Amino acid sequence: MAGLIDRGRIDEIRHIEHATGRDDVLSGFVRTLEGNLAGFGAAFSDYIARGDTTGAERAAHTLRGACHQLGAQALGDLFADIERSAKAGDYAGAKRRFDGGASLIAQSLEALKHA
Repeated sequence: MAGLIDRGRIDEIRHIEHATGRDDVLSGFVRTLEGNLAGFGAAFSDYIARGDTTGAERAAHTLRGACHQLGAQALGDLFADIERSAKAGDYAGAKRRFDGGASLIAQSLEALKHA
Protein backbone atom coordinates (compact mmCIF):
# COMPACT_ATOMS: atom_id res chain seq x y z
CA MET A 1 0.00 0.00 0.00
CA ALA A 2 3.04 2.22 -0.20
CA GLY A 3 2.60 5.29 -2.33
CA LEU A 4 -1.11 5.62 -1.61
CA ILE A 5 -0.63 8.12 1.17
CA ASP A 6 1.59 11.10 1.82
CA ARG A 7 3.38 10.33 5.10
CA GLY A 8 4.01 14.04 5.60
CA ARG A 9 0.28 14.71 5.93
CA ILE A 10 -0.12 11.83 8.37
CA ASP A 11 2.84 13.13 10.40
CA GLU A 12 1.19 16.58 10.57
CA ILE A 13 -2.01 15.08 11.93
CA ARG A 14 -0.05 12.95 14.42
CA HIS A 15 1.74 16.12 15.56
CA ILE A 16 -1.65 17.75 16.20
CA GLU A 17 -2.70 14.68 18.18
CA HIS A 18 0.46 14.87 20.27
CA ALA A 19 0.11 18.62 20.82
CA THR A 20 -3.51 18.30 21.93
CA GLY A 21 -3.05 15.13 23.97
CA ARG A 22 -5.53 13.27 21.78
CA ASP A 23 -5.01 10.06 19.88
CA ASP A 24 -8.24 10.02 17.88
CA VAL A 25 -7.88 12.90 15.43
CA LEU A 26 -6.68 10.85 12.45
CA SER A 27 -9.01 7.95 13.18
CA GLY A 28 -11.94 10.39 13.43
CA PHE A 29 -11.06 11.95 10.09
CA VAL A 30 -10.73 8.50 8.50
CA ARG A 31 -14.12 7.39 9.88
CA THR A 32 -15.73 10.53 8.49
CA LEU A 33 -14.06 10.02 5.12
CA GLU A 34 -15.15 6.39 5.06
CA GLY A 35 -18.77 7.39 5.68
CA ASN A 36 -18.65 10.08 3.02
CA LEU A 37 -17.14 7.65 0.51
CA ALA A 38 -19.81 5.06 1.30
CA GLY A 39 -22.56 7.57 0.56
CA PHE A 40 -21.00 9.24 -2.46
CA GLY A 41 -22.37 7.01 -5.22
CA ALA A 42 -25.98 7.33 -4.12
CA ALA A 43 -25.66 11.04 -3.37
CA PHE A 44 -24.00 11.75 -6.73
CA SER A 45 -26.71 9.83 -8.58
CA ASP A 46 -29.40 11.65 -6.62
CA TYR A 47 -27.91 15.05 -7.49
CA ILE A 48 -27.89 14.14 -11.17
CA ALA A 49 -31.42 12.73 -11.06
CA ARG A 50 -32.64 16.01 -9.53
CA GLY A 51 -30.71 18.07 -12.08
CA ASP A 52 -28.46 19.52 -9.37
CA THR A 53 -25.24 19.43 -11.35
CA THR A 54 -23.61 21.94 -9.00
CA GLY A 55 -24.31 19.62 -6.07
CA ALA A 56 -22.77 16.70 -7.95
CA GLU A 57 -19.63 18.71 -8.70
CA ARG A 58 -19.44 19.98 -5.11
CA ALA A 59 -19.72 16.43 -3.70
CA ALA A 60 -16.74 15.31 -5.79
CA HIS A 61 -14.83 18.50 -4.98
CA THR A 62 -15.37 18.03 -1.24
CA LEU A 63 -14.10 14.47 -1.31
CA ARG A 64 -11.12 15.49 -3.42
CA GLY A 65 -10.14 18.04 -0.80
CA ALA A 66 -10.70 15.73 2.15
CA CYS A 67 -8.60 13.00 0.57
CA HIS A 68 -5.74 15.36 -0.24
CA GLN A 69 -5.83 16.89 3.26
CA LEU A 70 -5.51 13.43 4.79
CA GLY A 71 -2.69 12.53 2.44
CA ALA A 72 -4.64 10.03 0.34
CA GLN A 73 -3.18 11.48 -2.85
CA ALA A 74 -4.26 8.85 -5.38
CA LEU A 75 -7.77 8.86 -3.96
CA GLY A 76 -7.88 12.65 -4.12
CA ASP A 77 -6.75 12.46 -7.72
CA LEU A 78 -9.59 10.03 -8.48
CA PHE A 79 -12.11 12.52 -7.14
CA ALA A 80 -10.42 15.32 -9.09
CA ASP A 81 -11.06 13.23 -12.23
CA ILE A 82 -14.66 12.65 -11.16
CA GLU A 83 -15.09 16.37 -10.56
CA ARG A 84 -13.64 17.21 -13.99
CA SER A 85 -15.99 14.72 -15.66
CA ALA A 86 -18.97 16.20 -13.82
CA LYS A 87 -17.97 19.75 -14.78
CA ALA A 88 -17.75 18.60 -18.42
CA GLY A 89 -21.28 17.17 -18.17
CA ASP A 90 -20.05 13.56 -18.44
CA TYR A 91 -22.00 12.23 -15.47
CA ALA A 92 -21.99 8.63 -16.71
CA GLY A 93 -18.20 8.86 -17.05
CA ALA A 94 -17.91 10.32 -13.56
CA LYS A 95 -19.99 7.47 -12.14
CA ARG A 96 -17.89 4.92 -14.06
CA ARG A 97 -14.71 6.45 -12.64
CA PHE A 98 -16.13 6.18 -9.13
CA ASP A 99 -17.30 2.61 -9.60
CA GLY A 100 -13.98 1.69 -11.22
CA GLY A 101 -12.11 3.17 -8.27
CA ALA A 102 -13.59 0.75 -5.71
CA SER A 103 -10.28 -1.06 -5.25
CA LEU A 104 -8.34 2.21 -4.90
CA ILE A 105 -10.89 3.43 -2.36
CA ALA A 106 -10.59 0.26 -0.29
CA GLN A 107 -6.77 0.24 -0.46
CA SER A 108 -6.53 3.93 0.43
CA LEU A 109 -8.84 3.58 3.43
CA GLU A 110 -6.88 0.56 4.61
CA ALA A 111 -3.60 2.50 4.27
CA LEU A 112 -5.04 5.43 6.24
CA LYS A 113 -6.32 3.15 8.98
CA HIS A 114 -2.86 1.64 9.40
CA ALA A 115 -0.93 4.91 9.08
